[in-house]
Amino acid sequence: MADDGPWESYDRDKLPKGWAYPLGRDEVKAALVAAGVGLGSLSFSRTYPNESDGICVLQVFWPSDSRAKYFGSRDPDISPLTVWVGAVPSELRNHIGQQLRDNWLERAVVWARQALNRGNVWTATDHWWSLMHKPDGRLILEDT
Repeated sequence: MADDGPWESYDRDKLPKGWAYPLGRDEVKAALVAAGVGLGSLSFSRTYPNESDGICVLQVFWPSDSRAKYFGSRDPDISPLTVWVGAVPSELRNHIGQQLRDNWLERAVVWARQALNRGNVWTATDHWWSLMHKPDGRLILEDT
């Protein structure tokens, strides 16, 4: 795994002034290792808030395994799972980060672990576990 973590690739966007990540890489790594979950990719990403939808602060993605294989098959030894941690306004970092540590990070990792064991009907389509910070301050899970 790359960068001493349970992921194949890792990247972290540089953030503009006034933005911060609500979790650190070591916190995500600890949760993944404790649950025995490996990722294809971990990304800390700059977010672009939508006034009506809010900010995506944590997301897990399972890509369909039934995609066309024009460029070859996916390496079966690399997990298709991707986790994104989205940046938030700096003034919300501690508040959102505490909620992620208290509840949501563990729930995201459990979802990721379960994704690895679902049947081929489920794995044949894309699935998202997305935690949104809404303009009214609530964290809302969108699970598709």
